[in-house]
Amino acid sequence: MTAGTAKSVETDTLLLARFRAGDAGALAVLYARYEQPLFHFLLGMLRHPHDAEDALQETFIQALRKSDAVAGETLRGWLFTVAHQQALLLKRRAKRLPQLAPGEFLDEWIGYDDPTAACEVAENVAVLHGLLDELPTAQQAVIRLRIFEGLRFREVAERLGCPVNTALARMHEGLKKLRLLWEARYVAS
Repeated sequence: MTAGTAKSVETDTLLLARFRAGDAGALAVLYARYEQPLFHFLLGMLRHPHDAEDALQETFIQALRKSDAVAGETLRGWLFTVAHQQALLLKRRAKRLPQLAPGEFLDEWIGYDDPTAACEVAENVAVLHGLLDELPTAQQAVIRLRIFEGLRFREVAERLGCPVNTALARMHEGLKKLRLLWEARYVAS
């Protein structure tokens, strides 16, 4: 191994520590390291590239959400465990989803059968939109495209003209800030 090679191969532990310290470049390396192996694993389980990509995105979202609780030396196994769980969830959801006519879908989602729940959901969504406006513009854009428009991270990155890992990092930071804003205003009250 040459001196240049030894430096270029950082351990997951070191990369995770760099990411926790705010280095988005470390996330890029981790994403590049595990994207293909995880995708092929998920493709083998789900047998459809679209579903495998959905499960892969959810795996990395979980990785971002729980990055503080994962040990670097177990990251690879943990990612594959999360990917397996995401694939199983996707399979279960596909079995459970009722086949609704287009007009029925919105009624089912809004919950017209329970007007109180529908009002609470509408109020929470309005509050969330207000809090979202307080985030930096780049984080707002990623969250709006991913959550409200349902785009995949690749599509979000293309639309915003940034790397996928940057979109993932912005989503992670934006969701953390949203949670803090929500807790500061509505949980403490």
